[in-house]
Amino acid sequence: MSGMPLFQALLLLASAVILIAVTQSRRLHPLLAIIVVATAFGLAAGFSTAFVGKTFGTGFSQAMVGPGLVIVAAGFVAALAESSGASERLATAIGRWRFPGSTTIAALLGLIAGIGASPAAAFALLTPLLRPLGGGAARQGERAATTLALGISASHGLLLLAPVPIAAASILDASWGRVALFGVPIALVVVAVGAAWARWLPVAGTASLPPLPDAEPRGGGIAAVLVLAAIVPLAMLMVQSLGDIPSEPLGGGTRREMVLAFGRPLFLFLVALGIMVVGHLKLSWKLFADAGWTQRVLGQVAGVLLVVAAAGGLQKLCQETGMAELLGERLLAWHAGLLVPFLIAAVIKTLQGSSLVAAITAAGMMQSALLPLGLDNDSGKALATLAIGAGAMTFSHVNDEYFWLVTASTGLRPVRAAAALAGGTLLQGVLAATALLILSVWFSGN
Repeated sequence: MSGMPLFQALLLLASAVILIAVTQSRRLHPLLAIIVVATAFGLAAGFSTAFVGKTFGTGFSQAMVGPGLVIVAAGFVAALAESSGASERLATAIGRWRFPGSTTIAALLGLIAGIGASPAAAFALLTPLLRPLGGGAARQGERAATTLALGISASHGLLLLAPVPIAAASILDASWGRVALFGVPIALVVVAVGAAWARWLPVAGTASLPPLPDAEPRGGGIAAVLVLAAIVPLAMLMVQSLGDIPSEPLGGGTRREMVLAFGRPLFLFLVALGIMVVGHLKLSWKLFADAGWTQRVLGQVAGVLLVVAAAGGLQKLCQETGMAELLGERLLAWHAGLLVPFLIAAVIKTLQGSSLVAAITAAGMMQSALLPLGLDNDSGKALATLAIGAGAMTFSHVNDEYFWLVTASTGLRPVRAAAALAGGTLLQGVLAATALLILSVWFSGN
């Protein structure tokens, strides 16, 4: 049934349009909309009711445990920061700086955070810093959130220590040095373009969660505690990426497993919350003993958490159709040089939602195609690796849990989020592919 993958892709397009349309007016909660649309998509794609239920549940539970625990931790960190006055103090400190501005800080954070093993977890860990970066203003908060999200996406696809380039480079046997040499300057340019895109978009909506009451302004170190509660677990998530490298520096065995363990959601949760509790010990005991305060925090987090988990269910259904791989294979027959790995990865990412899965699948397809495309030398393999990374970060939309995390965390309406995130990632991907094509002209003979 050669037409089935195309039919399923068109079905996904229709599902995406319906999802954005029914949630735009906010008359139907995204959680309910995603569940209904995902079920209809699975059944229309030819799955049995039993398979739809099982597959959606698997994706739902994976997202709940994965970024879910980190989202809960970030919610408690943000709540403690509001109640202690840490957010206000950090916003005041940032407001005194003339340079860099809040958007520049968000871009730098995104560039670094994208190295982490999970873009969704990285963004969630940094959400407590969004309100201080915005200075309490919706305009600056939305721009900071969009810049951060686009920066993480670009870095995750183009910087060598991120899982996407690591996976592609390992499969294609690309030179690590050349991947870094080509990828770093392109990543810097692409992140800067993401920041410019966030500034260019007209502002509408609110950024981050609404402030909690009971603020108690305290000593000058509370802002530093908030920064540590975001940065330390983020560093753990970044170190976990080293464990994804199949050879050096960790290799296999217990050392690699230990590094991977410290980046797991449970430990990120414990460390992030533990830093805030230790930094505000008396206040923490008081607040956690108040069941009403805890319930209020969990109530604010629950909506984001459930929407992200439901998006994980939809993503799993998209992956199980196999449409992404089948349509990606058709592009192998094209003789378009470096555009082939980019387009294959972009098609796979768009249709099934996961950047890492897109990179691994596209790299596997490209192994036998490097020679016919003239990409079998050292520079060609490195450029193909980055082309896959650029494609794998392109066009994040409704079947990507990252899209819904950014949407729900910033309070943006779906159409607005589609313009900011889907449009931004598409622009960044095309720009990265263009830069790689220019580089391929210079280095084609090496």
